[in-house]
Amino acid sequence: MGLTNQSRQGDPNGRRITRRRANLLSEAGRIARVLEVLLERASFPTETIAMLVAEVAEQERSELQRSYGHIEPRTRFKASGGHPLHLGLPISHLYVDESGKSHKKISGASDCFALGAIAISEEEATLYRASADDIKTRFFGRTNFQFHEPFMRKRLQTKGIDYSFSKDEAKQIAFDEEIHDLITRTNFVAFGVGIRKSAFEEDFVKKGTDPYLPTDVYSLAITLLLERYVDALANSPPTALGRIRFESQGPREDAQHQLEFAKLLLDGSQWVSASAFQSHLETGMRFSPKSGSDPSELSDFLARDMFEWTRSACTGSPKWWEGFCPKVYARGDGRMGKFGIKIFPDSDIREQIENHRRECGANLPEK
Repeated sequence: MGLTNQSRQGDPNGRRITRRRANLLSEAGRIARVLEVLLERASFPTETIAMLVAEVAEQERSELQRSYGHIEPRTRFKASGGHPLHLGLPISHLYVDESGKSHKKISGASDCFALGAIAISEEEATLYRASADDIKTRFFGRTNFQFHEPFMRKRLQTKGIDYSFSKDEAKQIAFDEEIHDLITRTNFVAFGVGIRKSAFEEDFVKKGTDPYLPTDVYSLAITLLLERYVDALANSPPTALGRIRFESQGPREDAQHQLEFAKLLLDGSQWVSASAFQSHLETGMRFSPKSGSDPSELSDFLARDMFEWTRSACTGSPKWWEGFCPKVYARGDGRMGKFGIKIFPDSDIREQIENHRRECGANLPEK
């Protein structure tokens, strides 16, 4: 698969103060941009406020450089040379699943949306299928179904599969231990994104705070996820070509997902260029229905854990969390797209976020 967790030593001296300045300047910049928008709507001259916004942004960047060290440019990922499909690279399969609803909050719906993804080689995927089949045979006597959350953690019955085992607690515990062991012994790298929908809508979409961010929750989530996956592909030898795999949700839904993916490959993102996405990813998602044992089961587990962790403001420990955390991608200090899990927005829970990154191996300076 070619993905590994890496660490890098860094000097934290003097970075606390500059990081605080950068955070304050970021807040000031958002307020200034809101003021600029309001003045423009009132047909009031905005040249002065536009200059202020630019100066604040430049100063924030300067403080970030002092706080984090050198900020890698948008073109930091070098192409491996030639057409990716002609290079004979090994394939890294990224199985992606979602939890929650990506549209705006409606009555009865959660305020969170999450993606969970695992990157795995074909060899490891084959081993996973055999292990999952073994568990299904021993506990259910059949293999022609997929493990599925949240039915498993809620001990529910679905499509003829009774995860309560007729309320047999001993068997429930034994099954949970088998699943935890399955997650632990399978070799993969974990990625995830949690979007806090109301905060995103209020702080970014309505105020136009960041013109580079997608305004659609799903588009934002897939962008944040694939930025981190490309960082892993580009910095974890041996080089591999990423293949994105989603559960099929229907022709229309699959086409919408494919469209968002194509836009990202054509236009790039604020932090990763289009050429970087094109060099490290196959130029099309692949879709498959739920059927039998498949590594997409792992992404289903992780997506539900991501959903619950996001909903808890990153303070909880969902069902399989301890098994996934050691497998989360981490490079260097874990900042600026170098960590596999991203919660957005996170300004009010940054301490919890950074503590989690340290626990997963990111080389963050101590507070």
